[in-house]
Amino acid sequence: MRWPRNAKIRATTISAEALTLLERYDWPGNVRELENRIQRAAIMAENGRVTPEDLGLTSAHSEFGGQGLFIARDALDRQMIEAALIKNKGNMTRAAVDLAISRPTLYELMDKLGMSRK
Repeated sequence: MRWPRNAKIRATTISAEALTLLERYDWPGNVRELENRIQRAAIMAENGRVTPEDLGLTSAHSEFGGQGLFIARDALDRQMIEAALIKNKGNMTRAAVDLAISRPTLYELMDKLGMSRK
């Protein structure tokens, strides 16, 4: 790995959480993307340690890592339904429209997830 000449490397270690994130990431850019990401993180890191925030690999689904697919899917469904209901001040019809589902489907999902309709 080649480091930029004028770069000040701040990190000499990597946190366990950052290592787990690196292992779970798909790396669509392959090894070159991995090298670039680690270089950048080592330069940007505070306190001499690369953290998940330094890697900049957050994605919409990263918070569900390590969960089974069904559990992660339910958690995401719950999160999206709650957000739609808050945005629409509890109006089920508008929340369903925002979620691009029918109102009966919204009710079914809420029942499945044990969410109150009130």
